Amino acid sequence: MLVKKAASLLVRLALVAACLVYAFWGLDFSELWDTILRYDDVALFWTTVFSFLGYGVMALRLNFLSGFSAGNWTCFKAFLMSMAVNNIVPAKLGELAKAFYLRRECRFSLSRSISMVFWERFFDLNAILAMGLVVAFHFNLKMAFVPLAAAVGAIWVGLWVVRRYPDFVGRIIEKMPSNRLAEFLAELKLQVLHGVTPGFMAILGLYTVVCWILYAASTFLVLLWVADLPLTFGHAAAVFVISSFGMAMPSSPGALGVFEAAVVFSLGLFGVDRAQALAAGLVLHMVQFIPVTVAGLFVLAKSGLKLSKIRESEEGLDS
Repeated sequence: MLVKKAASLLVRLALVAACLVYAFWGLDFSELWDTILRYDDVALFWTTVFSFLGYGVMALRLNFLSGFSAGNWTCFKAFLMSMAVNNIVPAKLGELAKAFYLRRECRFSLSRSISMVFWERFFDLNAILAMGLVVAFHFNLKMAFVPLAAAVGAIWVGLWVVRRYPDFVGRIIEKMPSNRLAEFLAELKLQVLHGVTPGFMAILGLYTVVCWILYAASTFLVLLWVADLPLTFGHAAAVFVISSFGMAMPSSPGALGVFEAAVVFSLGLFGVDRAQALAAGLVLHMVQFIPVTVAGLFVLAKSGLKLSKIRESEEGLDS
């Protein structure tokens, strides 16, 4: 286990280092700073405020997954806290922190909370894949989303197997080495068999579409209003999809370095020079990072949850 974690950390560090070198290579830092100073402060303020509207819709989606029993405010705080944890801890512990918070505040079982988070992330991956395939075929980047397509396809196949062969899946779950993992898989199995109806999928899909429209709108506002870059809406959409793919990759806390490299790469496809591209990427990342992290850390401090305990639970799920 220790060797596996060390190898994973080294791979992530190498990825982040390569991305930082790519993003900052040959850059004139004075030009970068001058570019940022020319940005519209008023536009930046209102874009930051607008981003919280998207977070609110994500809370509505989480409340839907709870059967509307958690409450929108509790789900909003859970979302903020999960984002903050993901932004400061070198592992995707935010989703597990969200599950712990929901268990404490709503008295859900941990397996139920984790299954809610699973449906969130799974539909988000489907959204990224759907947008990514459109962008990939339009801009001839077809190979970029093959790994994501394979991962999402494998999950769909797994869900189909659960529906088609529940007894066989039940026997596999019984052999899981971790009791907590077995409980989560058993909860997920029950949901797939009895709760995943066409109506459930349609409503969850609709919530996800609205979430991602608002999330994309923040990127559009930074690129087209704050930075005033000479881009079409199609170009901005491509930047959003590629940068979202970078955010979804396991890397550094908050995808630092990877996100900026993704923005520089995608804007470079449309003729934006490196200084302007990196300035836009840094400011966009700041809008997505600082406010939600500050708010989420406040929720975490008030909650009494400890990151050390959450990390121990993650190890328990992995074992």
